[in-house]
Amino acid sequence: MFRVITSNGFQIDDAFEKILNVVFFFILSLFVLFGFGVDPIGIFTGLTGLLLPLSFLFSAASSKYFEGLLLVLLRQPYDIGDRIALSHPMNDTNLDGSTTWFVENITLFTTTVRNAATNEVGTYANGSLASLRIINAARSSNAMVTVKLKFGVDVPYEKVKVFHTVVEEFIKARPREWLNLLGFRATAIEADLGYIQYIICLQHVESWQNLGIIKESLADVSSFCLEVSKKMEMRFINPPVSLRLEENSNIEGRTRSSSIVDGEMQKISRMFGE
Repeated sequence: MFRVITSNGFQIDDAFEKILNVVFFFILSLFVLFGFGVDPIGIFTGLTGLLLPLSFLFSAASSKYFEGLLLVLLRQPYDIGDRIALSHPMNDTNLDGSTTWFVENITLFTTTVRNAATNEVGTYANGSLASLRIINAARSSNAMVTVKLKFGVDVPYEKVKVFHTVVEEFIKARPREWLNLLGFRATAIEADLGYIQYIICLQHVESWQNLGIIKESLADVSSFCLEVSKKMEMRFINPPVSLRLEENSNIEGRTRSSSIVDGEMQKISRMFGE
């Protein structure tokens, strides 16, 4: 990781140096022209007819390029090895965690990423990332996760409080995994459907960068909650769905049409038989 970061930093510094060299030699050429008594303004005025259509041609690309420069050199929202997730700023993020990509390489023009789940490699133009929300998992410490549960409406509230206490003791017994149980509350009461939905909010000691460890701890808590709910007879079971068998109008139409065809076929067979 150290070698990769060092090599990438050298690439970015080298590219930035080339940009500064272009600016430096451009200014130096102006002083040279002034030294020889040549008016550079007149030269640029003569080239205006050529530069003006080119400016319209490359204006959008140039603006995106400078947005990418500002993103990499000033904002620096990610480093090599970070998990990042991209989304539109106006859209809400997933409460269970966003789909993340590992940053493999950064240049002044592009960012190369690798999908954490499928190992696919992708490339982004830095200018296209400037307007997006960039979620950095490495900088998102103490991940907060949720466990969703459903209890029947006939479950007494005293049982729910006992369940809360048991889960809280389970979390406190694992200080190397969990920091705290942040909340245990009902989020939806569906009396017609026969259940109450609860949510458990937990805070992990790891950042979202270590997603595998967080998912394993979350799976342990979910399995524990399921076993406790079964032992306390609190688990909600969907009632069987009753089916109504009705004669379909389309089936009736097809039956009538098939009977008509059979009748016509019988008439034809009689005619040929006669």
